[in-house]
Amino acid sequence: MIRSKFLILFVFSISFCFSQQTVSSYSILNNNCISRNSSLGGYPIGIFDSDDASIAIFLPSNLTNNHDKQLVINYNNHFADSDFGMLNYNFKIKDKGIFSTSLFYNNYGNFEYYTSSGTSLGNSFTASDWIFQLGHSKKLNENLQIGINLKFLGSIFEQYKSFAIGSDISLTYFDEEKQLGGYLLLSNIGTSIKSYQESNFNNKLPFNSILAVNTKLKHAPIRFHFSYHHLNKWSFSPIAQNSSQNSIEINRLISEFFNHIVIGTEFLFSKNFNFRFGYDFLSRNELQPQSRPGTTGISWGVGFKVKNLKINYSNSKYHFAGTSNNITIIKQLKSFSNK
Repeated sequence: MIRSKFLILFVFSISFCFSQQTVSSYSILNNNCISRNSSLGGYPIGIFDSDDASIAIFLPSNLTNNHDKQLVINYNNHFADSDFGMLNYNFKIKDKGIFSTSLFYNNYGNFEYYTSSGTSLGNSFTASDWIFQLGHSKKLNENLQIGINLKFLGSIFEQYKSFAIGSDISLTYFDEEKQLGGYLLLSNIGTSIKSYQESNFNNKLPFNSILAVNTKLKHAPIRFHFSYHHLNKWSFSPIAQNSSQNSIEINRLISEFFNHIVIGTEFLFSKNFNFRFGYDFLSRNELQPQSRPGTTGISWGVGFKVKNLKINYSNSKYHFAGTSNNITIIKQLKSFSNK
């Protein structure tokens, strides 16, 4: 009965999400930046990893009973004064399964007031976003799980405030023996319950739909990831969307296709040390400076274990002027109770 309810909700959400409006708000929801995701190009991984609960924060169907009592702390340093933080804890309720709770914040820094002529008024204001998230997963069979995140979001920009509710729904398939996996994720399904201004229409969440696969080589410690994001839209260019069919060139079609692609690689040297690499075609094409493209769109990271702490670090390049550094710490709290 519970399985049927999950599947009905999943199908209903698919039909609802494709009617989402194009213009969206709440950019914090575009930040999938736990370190492991960031190092692999910015998107989740479809695997069941009992030692790393962080992989289930943005992909709830990755959540397993082995994540019980795991604490995850994440900090992401953006540019200037802006930063992103997250606190996650996972727990099991008897006969109800495993649950995940997360608290996110995105601080955009301090801003000063100026007149239209450029004169400083001598005071400042802040801008920030907050999210509380509750996640749950259900095992459908040995290799398949379904999961859902429910979230409440608050956005405060100076005197303007907005609140929203949303959800993520996902399916993860992972064959432990063959080391073959994948997932389908529908993220940020929802709408605002209070707009920044009363006269505004409801602010929509930045919906995304992702299909991904991953596989580990049989005789080498290397896992490859391939993600296709934004299944619900084709073009990221307003000009291309408005162009007539006759004016679309082959190179435009190829470029638009690769804008949906993210690839990543994990070098699994041991249980205690991994190296990761990712490439995001869309970030590369949209953010690279024409004169000095450098390593824009490229990310890398490491994962290692120090005693009973698992630490992931990532470095993502968005512009030659700076990088985004991200660190995630995972702690199995039940180790305290075993002492």
